[in-house]
Amino acid sequence: MSFDQRIWWLSFAVLLAAGAALSRVAPAAPAMPGVLPRVIADWSWLRTNVAWEARDEARARAWSEVAIAAAPQLDYFRVNAARMRAFDIPAWREAAAPEAPAAVRVRWREEAANDALALLLADPEPSAARLIEAGNISLYAKRDPAAAAEFYRRAAELPDAPWHAGRIYAELLRQTGRSREALAWLRAWLPRLPVDDPAAQCELVHARMVELERELGSEREAL
Repeated sequence: MSFDQRIWWLSFAVLLAAGAALSRVAPAAPAMPGVLPRVIADWSWLRTNVAWEARDEARARAWSEVAIAAAPQLDYFRVNAARMRAFDIPAWREAAAPEAPAAVRVRWREEAANDALALLLADPEPSAARLIEAGNISLYAKRDPAAAAEFYRRAAELPDAPWHAGRIYAELLRQTGRSREALAWLRAWLPRLPVDDPAAQCELVHARMVELERELGSEREAL
């Protein structure tokens, strides 16, 4: 029996045991949607953490996939698994093989980042949390601020996005030489922000607009 098969059979056994326990302590448990999948997801994630602490790539990957499969609607497992794949796994490989050529290490990091992005973007309509993590991985693992900006833009336009997604998108536009687009975005975006929500940081957004206007004005004067 392969390692992956053992993982799935063990997970199935845990699911059965959890169901039996719930039925004993709470007769109504079978009518509670999502209880058993969440139990197995949480348990599998605990096993993922054990494997992570041991830097066991195969088991960390396998157990995280079980957790994701058990609760595919939750961002937590997918986002953290992607983060592990993008940053931790290549670091483990490099630590285990310090003599590896630079080109090999670059390939490890690139493959790991692409693997993480595929995990985050598996759904046709990923959530804001998944898009933001895709932006972070694009920026810090792939060193691609233009791709990161696009992920942040997509996230900022979703109703469940945190307000900082729009600010980061504008900043990434500025960093990639697109200050005019950044200013246009902030001008269109500021009216959407709730003035009574400190997290929206309306004053900070306005200050950034003033800076961009000054920056663009200086460029025009230089011409």
